[in-house]
Amino acid sequence: MNSTILIVDDEGPIRKALFLLLSDRYEVLAAASGKEAITQLQKTAVDLVLLDIGLPDISGLELLQIIAAETPEIMVIMITAVGETKSIVDAVKLGAYDYLVKPVDSQALMLTIKNSLEYGQLKKQIHLLKKSQGENQKDIHIGESPAMLHISETIDKVSVSIETPVLIDGETGVGKGVIARTIHSRSPNHEEPFVMVNCGAISRELIESELFGYAKGAFTGARSGGRTGRFEEAGGGTLFLDEIGVMPLDAQAKLLSVLEERSFYRVGGNKQIKVKGRILAATNLDLEEAVKRGAFRQDLYFRLNLITITIPPLQDRPDDILPLAEHFLRLNNINLHKNFAHISFEARIALLSHQWPGNIRELRNTMERIALLEDGDTVLPVHLPFYARDSQKQEQSSAVANERSSLDYDTLISNLIRQGLKECKGNVSRTAIFLNMPPHKLRYRIRKFALTI
Repeated sequence: MNSTILIVDDEGPIRKALFLLLSDRYEVLAAASGKEAITQLQKTAVDLVLLDIGLPDISGLELLQIIAAETPEIMVIMITAVGETKSIVDAVKLGAYDYLVKPVDSQALMLTIKNSLEYGQLKKQIHLLKKSQGENQKDIHIGESPAMLHISETIDKVSVSIETPVLIDGETGVGKGVIARTIHSRSPNHEEPFVMVNCGAISRELIESELFGYAKGAFTGARSGGRTGRFEEAGGGTLFLDEIGVMPLDAQAKLLSVLEERSFYRVGGNKQIKVKGRILAATNLDLEEAVKRGAFRQDLYFRLNLITITIPPLQDRPDDILPLAEHFLRLNNINLHKNFAHISFEARIALLSHQWPGNIRELRNTMERIALLEDGDTVLPVHLPFYARDSQKQEQSSAVANERSSLDYDTLISNLIRQGLKECKGNVSRTAIFLNMPPHKLRYRIRKFALTI
């Protein structure tokens, strides 16, 4: 089915000329004023509007605002007179796809219309795809950077053996728990329980009974029937010991015995219980240094260190920042019934420029805060809680630092565009959608940074 184009221009000869030029390929409607155009849009489904800035009743910019607010899926190409630079800038800010200057070249017009309709169709498809992915997305996303792809390959290898322990280390907030859940989800025992124990949140007096349970009458105050520990709760699944670096030494000794013998006794019990599942451990401490200080058992460290997965901090893997931000945004759209579909180009730059001292946990909390407090369909820089603070730091830097910052900023933009072009296989229209950037700005920056398509 042919696309439908609405021509909005108060000059009859121009309307007629455009109608004759386009009617062979498209369904064409025409309007001589803003009000007439609104009536047409209310009656007929339109794919694209050719909109003159100078109209007799309301301005083309006002009509553009109405279209953007009520039917954002409609693409708009502005037609302007020479010298209306400010109007062009305003139109692009309000969401116009592109602009043409009178007198309009017919070949340029046909090409711009073709690209605009293609852009609009791709935009609809990507929106539907993201919506579908968002509805079915599991809460597991480890990243797409080379480092995380390598970790994903390691997970595939180690997840096969449920008897081999895995040590996961990295800074607080980098996603050690996510990696642990990913290992479990890819394991043969993925349908069994996943049980997490935060060793730092349990007192040293209770850690053994928490992990191994206790028998009837094991100590004063014990339950009359005894208690099942976390190892038994995990069954044939996975027991994840987070913050293992702070586990007391006596509990470490018993854990080592479990790893070696694949069995244990409840506190105060005499019945041997077999361990059927997998044991994963995580730490943000340097366990090798802890061994030197006598705070961690060397034999346990060697047993756990058989397979170690080290997760780099988020600032060292910038390729993960935007995919993770979009992932968290999709999840919060579902949970909070919001409709954020885009992250503006400027917001993307701000996300990539931030140092992320809190790593993925900070990024996840940032996107949840935006979804909770803000409205609309696009994340803007002002929505980011650190944006004003980061901007102020840049303003307070010295002239030399500013010059370096400017160079870094250009490098950041060129890398971001290069990444988008690679992701979209060199298709400029797809890349513009991917980066949420007007196509004419993208083409300008491709030329500016001499990027190959």
